[in-house]
Amino acid sequence: MNSSMSSSKHTEIAQAAVRLFEQKGYRATSVQDIADAVGLQKGSLYHYIHSKEDLLMQIAHQAISEFNRTLEKINHENISPQKKLAKMIENHLTISAVNREAITVLLRDAFALEETQHRTIIELTDKYTDLVTSILQEGQQKGEFSVKHPKISALAILGACNWLYRWYQTDGSLTVQQISQIFADLFLNGLLSD
Repeated sequence: MNSSMSSSKHTEIAQAAVRLFEQKGYRATSVQDIADAVGLQKGSLYHYIHSKEDLLMQIAHQAISEFNRTLEKINHENISPQKKLAKMIENHLTISAVNREAITVLLRDAFALEETQHRTIIELTDKYTDLVTSILQEGQQKGEFSVKHPKISALAILGACNWLYRWYQTDGSLTVQQISQIFADLFLNGLLSD
């Protein structure tokens, strides 16, 4: 079997795992479920993967890495902290909506990883939180934001953004961009009227 066929089959397996983990949950999905979804015998599946947990790690790692890559780019742009925060929110919500199955698996199931793999995901998640915190700190230094606790504020923003996977509907009345504007307005301007 050539490497491109093997790579193609591995991609098919990973995509099936994402769907199944999102639908049934990681723990409730068996290796046999994944094999059945891609038309392989259970034993043959191990030609392409090491374990179900490695598939979970791959999904979680790719998802959090995409968040980090996009936010690193935003942080290097020559724009105001307000614009960076608005772009961060829009990118986070867009990634969550477009990759909803993978983001659900990341946010809901990554805790099931063994300790070393879970620590890797936590470190990448902490890095992302630090990137959001740095936007708030920059805004504070430039007099754009009044933030008493940048890290807690970053966690509040991320908590709101992360919950999108639970309630967002692609056929809902608002687009991701419209929701992003509502979130940005809430976090930049608050609830109180002038």
